[in-house]
Amino acid sequence: MEKIIDLHEDFYKSIQNDLEVKEKLDREKITILDGFIENRELVRLYYQAFYISKTPRIVLCGTNPGKNGAGKTGIPFIDFNGASELFPNVDQDDKERSAQFILSVISEIGKMKFHKNVYMTNLSWFGFIQDNKNVNYFNLPTPLESVFTDSFLAEMEIVRPKVIIPLSKDVEQALHKMTEEGRLNYPVGPRLPHPYYCSFGKREDKYKEKYVNRITSSMGRLALS
Repeated sequence: MEKIIDLHEDFYKSIQNDLEVKEKLDREKITILDGFIENRELVRLYYQAFYISKTPRIVLCGTNPGKNGAGKTGIPFIDFNGASELFPNVDQDDKERSAQFILSVISEIGKMKFHKNVYMTNLSWFGFIQDNKNVNYFNLPTPLESVFTDSFLAEMEIVRPKVIIPLSKDVEQALHKMTEEGRLNYPVGPRLPHPYYCSFGKREDKYKEKYVNRITSSMGRLALS
């Protein structure tokens, strides 16, 4: 699974040398979040701790990292607060709503049980900001939307998931489009709401239960397969 880290690092390097991509991003004043590059050793530590086994997995798939969470740590759906709970040598404590919701789901299921069965990623491994605001890869200038998902497709060929669970309607539509085009060859399950949406007020307990139930029922099907 560490091949995935090399895959995305190589992709980032190639993007930095792609004059067409740089020109389109510069024109829109869009910046690529480089938390993954800055914290590649933390990401590698995370993968070595939790993704070393080659067991069949459920994939939770989001859109792209946000500037206050995975865009800083480089680890999909993990903010620095979550990383500090997982690794004692992490001394930053930044929080992000989506990451905190996912952390509550992981805690409910159990850290080791969750990571043995679940793999977390995004359609675009890299996030983007414009005027210091998050930009979804869906809103990138054409044809960059497809450019930034190429490494996701390569990543899925490494993970070989039993099912991919989209974490929003947009992600669900993108995954089905990839399937219809013959670029994605793994089952796509029904979507769950975006973790950010789930993280507010009375929704949190309701949707945490929904996440836990969906994930644990999918784990049960994995055990029977």
